[in-house]
Amino acid sequence: MNKELFANEYILGLKDPNRPFPTGQASDAAGVGLLKWRMQSTDESIVPLTINCWPSSSGNETYVSIEYEASSMFDLRNVVISVPLPALREAPSLVVNIICDKWYDSRNSILEWSVLLIDNSNRSGSMEFVVPQADSSAFFPISVRFMATDTFSDLK
Repeated sequence: MNKELFANEYILGLKDPNRPFPTGQASDAAGVGLLKWRMQSTDESIVPLTINCWPSSSGNETYVSIEYEASSMFDLRNVVISVPLPALREAPSLVVNIICDKWYDSRNSILEWSVLLIDNSNRSGSMEFVVPQADSSAFFPISVRFMATDTFSDLK
């Protein structure tokens, strides 16, 4: 890598521009690492997607409400919110019908709430489901994955 080019012009380039960039190294399935970037902050307003989960027990059942709220920074694609569940004999019952894909993975006891696109038409959403009586800790940790066409760093 040409460190001087990066230091002066913020461009990633090879020392010898006539050589091809080394891709698909056999020893590294992910390819050649070019740039590592991370961001640390305690400012929650910059988080692209916030998830809230409220389990509450009533009689022999536990109602679980989940909400998401997305910032207007990015449109998010292929969003999957994975909620661990206690071992169940049947899929959870939805209390509120929502427009999205949902999938119960009985082998791993996970409810995966999939939303194809979060944009200005649906920056927030919620769902509620019911399972037999369970401890509230059974529904955590929740994991989220998504894709976005933009980045925090505005990298081009």
